[in-house]
Amino acid sequence: MNHKIYIQDVTLRDGMHAIKHQYSKEKIRELAIALDKAKVDAIEIAHGDGLAGSSFNYGFGAHTDWDWLEGIASELTHAKLTTLLLPGIGTIEDLERAKDLGVISVRIATHCTEADISKQHIEAAKKLGMDVGGFLMMAHMNEPSKLAEQAINGILWSRLRLCY
Repeated sequence: MNHKIYIQDVTLRDGMHAIKHQYSKEKIRELAIALDKAKVDAIEIAHGDGLAGSSFNYGFGAHTDWDWLEGIASELTHAKLTTLLLPGIGTIEDLERAKDLGVISVRIATHCTEADISKQHIEAAKKLGMDVGGFLMMAHMNEPSKLAEQAINGILWSRLRLCY
């Protein structure tokens, strides 16, 4: 059985935390092109806390998500342009805008005990024709049976990913 490994790089989103969300637009473009040339399958770009995360509460980014995403999709020859959205921070309108900028895949993230709040965002992303996956953050804080329950009751309509 031959299975291809799928690599989704989140450096240009999760890596934002380490530098206080201060990537320049030029650095995002440079790194995205390098990742694409390295044949990474998907490149996730957004504020460290996802679309619309730039705020007093989570830290202001050097640029907006829209500035970071603009023009990147047209530079990619291999990788999918992806992003992250946390319901309650990002909105369905943010998903629509990301789609307009070439994002074709999104991860909808919720705390491992709150998967049910992702349903409307997952459904909206699917209606937009986006590849969508739900994932449960802080999975180590919940028992395996409770994680399974969250998957069944909350994000069964999507692919499940756990984040430890």
